[in-house]
Amino acid sequence: MALSSRAFYNDVFGRYAKYVTEYFGYDMVLPMNTGAEAVETAVKLARKWGYMKKNIPPNKAIVLSCSNNFHGRTISIISMSTDPDCREGFGPFVPNVGPICPSTGRRLEYNDIDSLEAALNAHGKEVAAFLVEPIQGEAGYRILFYFHLEFSIFE
Repeated sequence: MALSSRAFYNDVFGRYAKYVTEYFGYDMVLPMNTGAEAVETAVKLARKWGYMKKNIPPNKAIVLSCSNNFHGRTISIISMSTDPDCREGFGPFVPNVGPICPSTGRRLEYNDIDSLEAALNAHGKEVAAFLVEPIQGEAGYRILFYFHLEFSIFE
């Protein structure tokens, strides 16, 4: 088991927390059980930082992401998704979170610096974070899987 809930005592967590904080020079660590928890926490921390340090006006923080991503299946995470299977029937979504520029409606595409630059030019003072998958995981895998499936059918 890689990580047990912090709600339960175990004799390894304390040693792990001490090691990882000292190794990276952090004051504290908040390990997660899943990638969805990690992304949810990152969005929360980014917003908090934006309000406290960047002085973003209350309820105005924007967290941008790229389209065709996969970070998990929670409501705030699917707010970032452009996959119809992840979105259809699950709205309303979290405002100001996702791959759509709030003022222009332009999608931020993976590896398209111009779309990111346009969003930052329009909303830079309110952007708390840009969340991106440097290596496309399940979202890209699904496309390859579908292609392979279709190709196999026609062989």
